[in-house]
Amino acid sequence: MLRRILVVALSAVALAVVLLGAPLAVAIQRNVVAEERGELERAALQGAVTVSPTYRSGDPVELPAAGPGIEIAAYTPDGRKVAGDGPSRLAADEMTGVLAGRVIHLTTSDTLAALVPVSVGERVIGVVRATSSRSTVQSSANRDLLVLAALALLAVAGAGTLALWQARRLARPMSRLAGAAAQLGAGDFTVRITPSGVTEIDRTADALTATARRLSDVVERERAFAARASHQLRTPLTRLRLELEAGLDSDAEGLLRAAHEALATSEHLSQTLDDVLRITRETEGRTESCDVPALLRESDQQWHGLFAAADRPLRVVVEDPPTALASIVAVRQILHVLLDNALRHGAGAVTLVGRESADAVAIDVVDQGDGPVTWPPDSGLGHLGLVMARSMAQSQRGRLTFSQDDRGTRFTLLLPAAPR
Repeated sequence: MLRRILVVALSAVALAVVLLGAPLAVAIQRNVVAEERGELERAALQGAVTVSPTYRSGDPVELPAAGPGIEIAAYTPDGRKVAGDGPSRLAADEMTGVLAGRVIHLTTSDTLAALVPVSVGERVIGVVRATSSRSTVQSSANRDLLVLAALALLAVAGAGTLALWQARRLARPMSRLAGAAAQLGAGDFTVRITPSGVTEIDRTADALTATARRLSDVVERERAFAARASHQLRTPLTRLRLELEAGLDSDAEGLLRAAHEALATSEHLSQTLDDVLRITRETEGRTESCDVPALLRESDQQWHGLFAAADRPLRVVVEDPPTALASIVAVRQILHVLLDNALRHGAGAVTLVGRESADAVAIDVVDQGDGPVTWPPDSGLGHLGLVMARSMAQSQRGRLTFSQDDRGTRFTLLLPAAPR
């Protein structure tokens, strides 16, 4: 890219120099010749003024001093020199026009000449001839052409310097874009590109940054789905396996009963998978009505058998809670985590309580265990469920609290309540 910008810039300047410089060089050459002819004509006119009509009777002719490089001489009408520097006689063809009373300019391979008639009345009595060398004229033209060439080289050098600076200014952000794209391709979605000041490049950088952010969100959601799914599906899969094993070890009636229970568990498993997938794809908390009593009864149906198998009662207490403004899916999965935690790490009876707390809906999960609990939970694998539950509660504009005393362990989910 750097080389291409330089080539384009220098090519454009070179073309401009050629298109403008060539006619200008021709104009300079012609202008120098025209100026020299004018100078010769002025010198010859000044000499013609000094020639007296009496020079033919022997009076000397005193011609004025001409400029450097100019020779001036006076001639009779028949072409004989009477004064000054020049050839001793002029050719007849040189005298033809000037004897008619006109100023004549002659150009040969070696000289430039101006011939001015000296007249008395309407009669030409003499000729003044001023000449200069073509080499002198060409030297003057060459000096002007050298100045023109120097200016052209200066223009090319300035354009090259400016093009190099501009190319580097454009190449640096483009290199950063290429590096960011390589990082993005390698799986680093944290790439952020600083503005360069070039609108088009900054627009591309913003698009690349937005793409990295979207890819990061997608990958993060997929990771969250995998983590949540592995945690939330663990208990239903264990339950399904136990039910099938129990059916295989019993008679036909027990096998039929186990099959029905396995079907119910598989439905629970499918619902859990759908819930986790839906939560993972939601970028913001959904504002919808959540019937807390119905959700508590549903949780009782799903978990009652598991707690009964562990010889632990599960009780549901509904104290007329208002409708919660939260996603039913999110609340169901939070209760799933809290009940699974009570089953695995708690002790004694477990009580589910739905109640009103000031302007919020409170759902308590209480057990009689007194084991140590880290709160807030860290990101370790042993606390993954509680971390998920706390995060989901915050996504619903609620919060999950923990308390423990001599009566046991209490987790309380607080959610916004709809007006009654």
